[in-house]
Amino acid sequence: MPTTTERCIWGYGDGSTILVYDTPLGKLGAAICWGNRMPLYRTALYAKGVEIYCAPTADGSKEWQSSMLHIALEGSCFVLPACQFCRRKDFPEHPDYLFTDSYDDQEPDSIISQGGSIIISPLGKVLAGPNFESEGIITADLDLGDVARAKLYFDVVGHYSKPQVFNLTVNEHSKKPVTFVSRSVRVEDDSQPQGK
Repeated sequence: MPTTTERCIWGYGDGSTILVYDTPLGKLGAAICWGNRMPLYRTALYAKGVEIYCAPTADGSKEWQSSMLHIALEGSCFVLPACQFCRRKDFPEHPDYLFTDSYDDQEPDSIISQGGSIIISPLGKVLAGPNFESEGIITADLDLGDVARAKLYFDVVGHYSKPQVFNLTVNEHSKKPVTFVSRSVRVEDDSQPQGK
């Protein structure tokens, strides 16, 4: 779900866009910014087997770091939140930016977004970061065996999920903003393309 100014670039998705990619590095999945606070979305990624959970954001707060640790432990996955770092001089000169107010530090080297990129293992260990110092790249060697080791303790979509009590249903059909239906066609499922 895009938040505030993200809505200028990203729009609504549907269940067809909840993807986990099987790559040579591991199974990759992602949520952007505060979409990471959506427990049902995360559960869908866990059920698809995400091993490396990417979480790009502008939030570098201590609370965000705590959320990322929680996701690593909850999902038994590596969590890689890439947090933006930028200074005032990184933006074109203009006095009326939305993030600017009279109390902001106007110096070119003043920090606008503090970063905080971090890499956390499925066992809750910080492998790299957080980086609050400058723009940079953090790296770590990931042992995918840690995913299985973490799931020995807690597997949120395994036996701990209590399927006899709880169930998440994810509709993966593509949802279009406009569906055309002629009078001669009875609509059974509005997620399917309709014709004459």
